[in-house]
Amino acid sequence: MKSTTIRMDDRMLDRIDSMAKSLGRSRTWIISQAIERFLSYEEWFVHEVEEGLNEMRNGDLAPPEEAAASFKKWGVNAD
Repeated sequence: MKSTTIRMDDRMLDRIDSMAKSLGRSRTWIISQAIERFLSYEEWFVHEVEEGLNEMRNGDLAPPEEAAASFKKWGVNAD
C-alpha cells in the first residue's frame, strides 16, 4: 500500500472527522471509501457512455416513435 498527501480546507476535514466519529472509523477509512465510491461511479459512467456511443456508431438506435413513447411514460414531451 502506498501513501499520498492531499490538501483540503478545514471545513472538509471537519466533516470527514465528524463522519469518522459517527461511524467509529478512521479518517483514512472515510477518505478511502469516498474515493472508492467516486471512482466506481465514474468508471461505470464512462463505460455506459462508451457503450452508448458504440451503439450509435453501429446504428443500433431506437426509432423516434419508440423514444418519444418512453419519454411520455415519464411525463416528458419529447416532440
